Amino acid sequence: MSPLYSADIVRIDALTARQRAAWNALRSSNFALASPYFALEFAEVMAAARNDTRALVVSRNGSPAAFLPLQLSRSGVARPVGGPLGDHHGLVTDTPDIDLDPLLKKAGFGVFAYNGALADQTSFLKHCDGPPEISWVSDLSRGYDAFIADCTAADAKAMRNIRARQRKLDELDADVVIRIDDRRPEALQALIDAKRDQYRRTHALDVFSVPWTLNVIDTLFERTDPALRGLLSTLEIDGQLAAAHFGMRSQTVLHYWFPVFWPDHAKLGPGLTLFLDMARSLAGDGITAIHLGPGEYDFKRRLSNAGFGVVTGQIRQPSLTTSLIAAGVNLDRFARSLPLGPFASWPGRAIRRLDKWAAMHAL
Repeated sequence: MSPLYSADIVRIDALTARQRAAWNALRSSNFALASPYFALEFAEVMAAARNDTRALVVSRNGSPAAFLPLQLSRSGVARPVGGPLGDHHGLVTDTPDIDLDPLLKKAGFGVFAYNGALADQTSFLKHCDGPPEISWVSDLSRGYDAFIADCTAADAKAMRNIRARQRKLDELDADVVIRIDDRRPEALQALIDAKRDQYRRTHALDVFSVPWTLNVIDTLFERTDPALRGLLSTLEIDGQLAAAHFGMRSQTVLHYWFPVFWPDHAKLGPGLTLFLDMARSLAGDGITAIHLGPGEYDFKRRLSNAGFGVVTGQIRQPSLTTSLIAAGVNLDRFARSLPLGPFASWPGRAIRRLDKWAAMHAL
């Protein structure tokens, strides 16, 4: 007899004790869900910052079988929990082949627009816009030395260059201080200010321009619960910040989130030195992986020795909103099919920027 599935949209603070226990049990049984993004605590942090935070609760024969944390916007578009802060997403479940289409329809969804969804979960792979892309991982499960050996074997020249910069910093006639767990609020504010300046210089969307994102960062920074908390790491040269990073960690995974370096010391590669010191220290503190996220960046490729597939797409039901989104997707595909060179990507980039802006403002 086929299992009977049902689905309900539930506020995070309305989850029952049984549902909360099921969420934690499903996540702990699946290493693919070790990222802090899948923690119930992250959904709770988001719910405190944004009142549109919900969970799709999927039941099988009356028992909790899966949870999909999300933001339910005013336009009827649902997006991954965390909005533009979300790099990884998916079902918290032990059944990756659950068919979301009928469940989302029953729950009244028009569109679920996702990014960074786990490619091994059937529904996301079925509706994705293109082939999976790799989300890079620094695998520390065999220890720091094994991680460095893997990176050296993959790109010996790059690692020699990184070590040369480390030596320059070591030989510098200056006071170099590295803090892996920096608890100074002023250091966090300096990172945010530097990151916002970077967004302005590069014409990127400033994710800190809305209050809720700053509330999330502050809440994570103040947390001390090992299940989920923020981690600020800094490198100072003669009392001045040269590099910093703010991420969030679960008990076994650090998500690499907001790195920044100050131009005055760029030639010394302080960001790379800080990252490697973080990896060395955290490998001895229970962290078995640093998730670098997707994207074709040299530093991610050079500092990763593992990865997993993620996809972007939409699960849509017939509606006006669906029609508008489909038109945008078709325009992007059409432009990419034309011999326009770099201009072919402009429509898609504009659409993705608009969607990210809408996600920031809960639209």
